[in-house]
Amino acid sequence: MTLKHLQTIYKGGKVYHYLRAPGARRQRLPDLPIDSAPFLAAYAAALTVAEVKTKAKPGTIALMIEGYLSSRDHLDRSDSYRRTIRRHAEAIKEQAEDALAAHLTTEDIADDLEPLAPNAAADRLKTWRAICAYGKTKRLLTVDPSLAARRKAIPKTIGHPAWTDAEIERYRAKWPVGTVQRLTFELIFWTGARISDAVLIGPGMVGRDGVLQFSQQKTGEPAFVPWTCQPPAYALRMLKDRQQLHLALEARSEKHMTFLATAHGRTRSSKALGHLVSEAADAAKIDKSAHGLRKARAKALAEAGATVHQIAAWTGHITLEEVEHYTREADRRAAVQGLVRPSVTLEIRE
Repeated sequence: MTLKHLQTIYKGGKVYHYLRAPGARRQRLPDLPIDSAPFLAAYAAALTVAEVKTKAKPGTIALMIEGYLSSRDHLDRSDSYRRTIRRHAEAIKEQAEDALAAHLTTEDIADDLEPLAPNAAADRLKTWRAICAYGKTKRLLTVDPSLAARRKAIPKTIGHPAWTDAEIERYRAKWPVGTVQRLTFELIFWTGARISDAVLIGPGMVGRDGVLQFSQQKTGEPAFVPWTCQPPAYALRMLKDRQQLHLALEARSEKHMTFLATAHGRTRSSKALGHLVSEAADAAKIDKSAHGLRKARAKALAEAGATVHQIAAWTGHITLEEVEHYTREADRRAAVQGLVRPSVTLEIRE
């Protein structure tokens, strides 16, 4: 028998069970065998509570939210996107109670955004717009009140800074080949992948041409990385990084479908892997994140002479504007040194 909405999580050698019914808060279940009578009784009670809470009334905002969270538009998104949207959607649903969708106004949405911090408000507005677009399609709304809503401006920041050459060498000195900290570092640094993609990369993604190709979880766009093939001219000076990666891969005691799998062969979570890199960096006296390695690769490519298009093909960036600042910085650095970069990025000027 299959228990619907049962979520099982393996963490630290332990097993945890939760009831995760659509539209309801996740409920922790007893640490008992799932076929035991006490566990089944607790499961049945939790399921009853969840089903009562998810029975939204017709025409309400709550019903519109439940419909959107079950729609293909939502379910086809990446895991990280769905988690963010669901969190905000549940908060909206709890506040809305039995309010009718037809009575929803732009002012209501603006009032909901007002107390939130800029970044949270941006995600909340994204959630409102997804829900309202669904409601308009299903004729629960005649107009979309979210389109006229505006959020607070998000202050510009430098984001996750790129790792420096000195920090890269210090990390390698701290974590030798053979450790998961080193393998994680080398895989992310060479591929320039996001954490959410790095956890899924495996040998099956390497083609006969020696190129690693994977689809990004966030955008669905492909990224192409020279794995065993002859790299392009601009990447020749970076071959030592690829050699470091292959040394780390060869040092694995067991081979699994993904390079960063646990000892039991399970795919690691992106959150756990992010913490692993941050903690390993802290131990090496480095205040940087895993995403900073992605930026370090893009920066290295630009300084080696790669064009905007070439960097985007490797890192998987969608728009040229996202990588343009790497080549601009590289050009300016070369200018004050009296150097000319190996490749001129004409694409920037067009």
